[in-house]
Amino acid sequence: MRSALAILALTAVTAAQASPTYYNTVNATSAATLRSTLHVIIDDHTRFPYTSGGTDTWNILEVADQDPSNSSRILDVYRNASFAKAGGGNSNYNREHVWPNSYGFPNDSGTNYPYTDCHHLFLCDDNYNQARDRRLFDNGSGSWNEYTTASNGGVGGGSGSFPGNSNWQTTSNSPGGWQVWSDRKGDIARALFYMDIRYEGGTNGGSGTNEPDLRLTDNATLISQSATGSNLLIAYMGKLSMLVQWHQQDPVDSKEMARNNAVFSYQGNRNPFIDNPAWADCIYANQCGTPTNVRAPEVWINELHYDNSGVDVGEFVELAGRAGENVNNWILIAYDGTSGNAYSRVNLRGTFTNQQNNFGVLSFNFPALQNSTDGLALVTSQGVVMQFLSYEGVVQANNGAVSGKVSTDIGVSETSSTPTGFSLRLTGTGNRYTDFSWQPAFPSSVGAINQSQQFQ
Repeated sequence: MRSALAILALTAVTAAQASPTYYNTVNATSAATLRSTLHVIIDDHTRFPYTSGGTDTWNILEVADQDPSNSSRILDVYRNASFAKAGGGNSNYNREHVWPNSYGFPNDSGTNYPYTDCHHLFLCDDNYNQARDRRLFDNGSGSWNEYTTASNGGVGGGSGSFPGNSNWQTTSNSPGGWQVWSDRKGDIARALFYMDIRYEGGTNGGSGTNEPDLRLTDNATLISQSATGSNLLIAYMGKLSMLVQWHQQDPVDSKEMARNNAVFSYQGNRNPFIDNPAWADCIYANQCGTPTNVRAPEVWINELHYDNSGVDVGEFVELAGRAGENVNNWILIAYDGTSGNAYSRVNLRGTFTNQQNNFGVLSFNFPALQNSTDGLALVTSQGVVMQFLSYEGVVQANNGAVSGKVSTDIGVSETSSTPTGFSLRLTGTGNRYTDFSWQPAFPSSVGAINQSQQFQ
């Protein structure tokens, strides 16, 4: 898969050293061309099993829906409740298909892509999942049944008046209605926009299996007729007009961006309506314009440590970048050199300060780094793969954000005899990654500019 960059209004950016961007072939001059060019980019993602003994949707969703205030817990989509991570089969939360699988793809034979697509799967309180069932999304009234939210992360809580911070449900389920609470309306809308663009029929380019054509509509009859109990060639969900409203009422926030990044790190594709919300206005309201390609900030991997004598301690990765740039919601992904699969991730936050000539460094603990041939991908919050480096050999990634890419070996390594407190680091003079060169193990300079490194 290609890397991703949203088309956003950024100021004072410098040139990225990686890639063309994930969206560099997008044509947003009309709704039709935008739809077709986006579909080509986001289709044929890496599929993970719904439930298995290895990495499956439970694993992905417990990363994607992690409670921002506690990494050992998840935050569910409708109730806004925080639960301890418990994996499959727990009695607190399960997996909600925002596009109900009963509308077009109910039978998962192991090749059903929408059934396991984590861009529209959310962890959800068991009772609320059952209450929503397959009801379409719609605006309700105070006469509907109320499903309150918990107060978490500064949102949610309270009850007793419509709409408040509550979800609302019709008694009928044919197809009935479910109004999502205010903080998640846009999340749900953009997940369904993704499904509408990602699944356009035909066969999957990787597996050759048939995929449905999923279509958003206001026509409740078409939606009801999609619940046949069989996988369909064409299926419907909605209500589209309400989803467009919700998208406009609830803008993208950092939690949603982090979720998009997490799913991307596994599946290798992104939800473009999170990266560029204006594209929903083009496709669903015919408000289109000429796309503007923006390049990402200049940030690079500057120092790392993964192996030393005795038990490994203090594994870390350090980045360098221009003062004022931030890496909020960026990720570092570690790839296993044997399997080519991602095995660990670190979510990043922080802003570079001016430590020398308008440059600085940020260091991040990475205790899971392996000692053999492995790779490190640095990915921005909008999916640009800034770097895919490796040590002790070359790695070809088979999944996630850099699927299909081959790493660049940094050419130096650590061994089991490397002294504790040493690291691999860049030295030289310049203002971009290619100005510097990697050096063998040397005493670490965590959080400080490397010895024999000069920014200019």
